[in-house]
Amino acid sequence: MKGLRSRLSAAGVKPKFLNKVVLPSWWEDSIASTAGGLREAASYICAHLGYSLSSLLDEKQKLSFAHTGAVKYKKAKGVTNDDVTLATHYALGVARAVAAAMTDLPAVTAVSSPEEWRKTLLALSEKPWVCLRHILKSAWELGIPVIHLKNLPEGAKKPDALTTMVGDRPVIVVLSARKSPSWIAFIVAHELGHIHHKHLKPGQTLVDEKIDKTSDEKDESEANDFAVRLLTGFSDLGLNSTRSMGIPQLSSAAKTFGMNYRIAPGVAALNYGFTTGFWSVANGAVSLLEKNDDAAVDLSKAMKEHLDLNALSEDSREWITRATHAVE
Repeated sequence: MKGLRSRLSAAGVKPKFLNKVVLPSWWEDSIASTAGGLREAASYICAHLGYSLSSLLDEKQKLSFAHTGAVKYKKAKGVTNDDVTLATHYALGVARAVAAAMTDLPAVTAVSSPEEWRKTLLALSEKPWVCLRHILKSAWELGIPVIHLKNLPEGAKKPDALTTMVGDRPVIVVLSARKSPSWIAFIVAHELGHIHHKHLKPGQTLVDEKIDKTSDEKDESEANDFAVRLLTGFSDLGLNSTRSMGIPQLSSAAKTFGMNYRIAPGVAALNYGFTTGFWSVANGAVSLLEKNDDAAVDLSKAMKEHLDLNALSEDSREWITRATHAVE
């Protein structure tokens, strides 16, 4: 077991993460003193991190990942597939475990057009605009789980999100650590755009390492357009200003604009950042507007309300709660 731990540590999976997240709480390394015990440990690591069983058991082999179907990566310049592979396989392991617990949720129905869905969400919302928590609630009720991973291996570069097809069921995994509900709403809506436009077939995964609103790739442009229309009701707000704006001024203007056009003020502030490139001001305004909000709370609450963890084995239940902090 010592040799396996050493090889995993060199790959970015440190002992603390292996103990706290991957291996079950009852695990002791003495179990791996036999070939059967070592194989049991390797089986957990294989299921949870995606490494091939043979590469885990054979010290002469380089650690490699098992085949998990077709994976399409949407990356920023300078980022390679290898940079996000560990996080991707880790996320896929959790997605498969969650999908296995979806027995009480409906078969997936089609995602409506952004215009139609926006009307539905506005009718549900207690605020004048589309809220992240209502997007999450609606997605789960459509049979599309949205999972938030909070524990990741130290050596894993985090993509913003991914969507994978587990059989016929799409599963969205958010890996971004942003606290802003407006940011996370855009990320989730972007992934729902991929599902709406049927960009994935059964067995496929699409990894958005960094969601780029200016991308000219057809799939990304369609997903971005879906997200913007869902959150704002327009194809592109293009918010700008004829005068220099500081954080308080943008925060105030975004509030007024949001109330007038039924758009979350944080979304309006982010659109100003996208349009002008003044990200320090835009992010400062978002922090001011959403200082008491945390998207992770909404993501975790939605999962706990819709996922029956009791439908899983004890090991799988522990694995999901550790990976997502669902017990918090």
